Amino acid sequence: MRIHHVMTILAVLLLGSCNTSKYADEIYINGDFITMAKQGHRATSLAVKDGKILALGDYDDMIQFQSSTTEVVDLLDRTVLPGFIDAHSHISIGAEVVNHANLSSPPVADINNIGDILTALKVNQDMNQIDSGEWIVGWGYDPDLLDEGRHPIKADLDASFPNNPVFLRHVSGHLGVLNSVALDRLGFTAETSDPEGGKIYRFQGSSEPNGLVAESVMHIVLESLPIPSKELQKEQLDKTFDLYLRNGFTTANDGYSTPTYIKMLRDQSQLAPFPIDVIALVGFKDMQDQLSDPDFKWRQYHNGLKFAGVKMITDGSPQGKTAKMRDPYLTAVPGCAHDCTGISLINQEQTDQLVDLLYSQGIQVFSHCNGDGAIDMFLNAHDQAIRTHQLMSSELRTVIIHSQFMREDLVEQYASHQLIPSYFTNHTYFWGDVHLNNMGQERAFYISPISDTDDAGITYTNHSDYPITPLDPMMQIHSAVNRVSRSGIVIGPDQRATVYEALKAMTINAAYQYFEEDIKGSLEVGKWADMVVLSDDPMNVEVANLKDITILQTIKKGKTVYLKN
Repeated sequence: MRIHHVMTILAVLLLGSCNTSKYADEIYINGDFITMAKQGHRATSLAVKDGKILALGDYDDMIQFQSSTTEVVDLLDRTVLPGFIDAHSHISIGAEVVNHANLSSPPVADINNIGDILTALKVNQDMNQIDSGEWIVGWGYDPDLLDEGRHPIKADLDASFPNNPVFLRHVSGHLGVLNSVALDRLGFTAETSDPEGGKIYRFQGSSEPNGLVAESVMHIVLESLPIPSKELQKEQLDKTFDLYLRNGFTTANDGYSTPTYIKMLRDQSQLAPFPIDVIALVGFKDMQDQLSDPDFKWRQYHNGLKFAGVKMITDGSPQGKTAKMRDPYLTAVPGCAHDCTGISLINQEQTDQLVDLLYSQGIQVFSHCNGDGAIDMFLNAHDQAIRTHQLMSSELRTVIIHSQFMREDLVEQYASHQLIPSYFTNHTYFWGDVHLNNMGQERAFYISPISDTDDAGITYTNHSDYPITPLDPMMQIHSAVNRVSRSGIVIGPDQRATVYEALKAMTINAAYQYFEEDIKGSLEVGKWADMVVLSDDPMNVEVANLKDITILQTIKKGKTVYLKN
């Protein structure tokens, strides 16, 4: 579709008023640009000046901006979208797990049983030359996909690792397993009480820890791990930047920045500007330094790093059975005998106080709520805070991260309060079958209800929560549109997104989530020239093949930062 020449004329007028050169630095031609400015808007060429879009339309429109120094790039009729904007992931954890043992089950890795876990840990120990007494860490085990159908416990690890503390991180990030050496090092004994918002699991009929821990206990473990040197941090972060760029992301997220992660990100951004924008969220448990520091800058980039707001965590993981539900789980929950509805990391009073404090200071809130019980709790706090401070919800842009187990009445409340759900449709594939078993069809079919959300006029986003699920934007789009589980069941057929809805959730809607819709998220004059080039047009392929589309090129501010060989 030909774009009206008014965009080009406007660009000329703007350049003339600034008395600057009108010539482009780059002109991209022979592309199929899906602008995301409005459904159906397309262009074939795009000009870039100083990293921003100067004009777009047909090649004839671009000639006036071309000089002898302009780089002209032929896109060979490939499809181009705005660069993908990561609505929620954990780039710092992604960098951290680069050197950890990969304990994921197929199709992510090859772990099928506890024996495979032990082998992977041994290989990792040898590869990284981990000496006796040093931590060995593995990431991503999933008990629902292991042949044993259960979490490992310390007895599974002790014989193979009698001299090293070992820590296995559950695929959700909300649970983990420690061997006896690790339990001793952390001082977790039969006499240790469960901390608030956490659980140390015990052998049945005993107070002795069996090795499994959850929620706030995980923070204790993570803060006890050794901090890598700045040189190793740079190496790990550079590898992670490369992963995001290879997947077409031009903006990444650090979904819960601890003091360690904050220092790492700030230190590394001081060494050199990041090749990708990183939007970090300060963890609520350690936010006082930022709240009390008048020089701490919220929502301002420095060398590619911006701290957007504060991340709250109200509950746990649905596949880990720690998400806070209104009604009980239908299957047995470890460490719980009856009325098992998950874990609240903070109670209603604490939630009320925290939301009130952040709203009163004008700080954007990102709240992790997986279960509908947690969502109910947050909505109560939100409603109370906006009444107390006479605030407009639309100005806050509060984001409810995951918003997994929704109800129709919750969608209505999101609409009335103009809250932004950041959905996690990858769950329909990775754990759709698990949710059917644990929750029943009615609840499982209504996870991440994009269709109803779009119909209600709500701005929503979609994310991978990397490294919880792979950093694969086409899989995110595929899961939103198809909602097919591992076994082939469509998890909520009425909530399947259109392809355009799925694209909005990762481009213009994600930009809106971060107050960046004026500079990102669509291909329009004056916005940053952040783009991703695809092998196929997602609007014109069979929806079953969306996941097979390849990222060919990533462009940040007009410059190619990734090109597939």
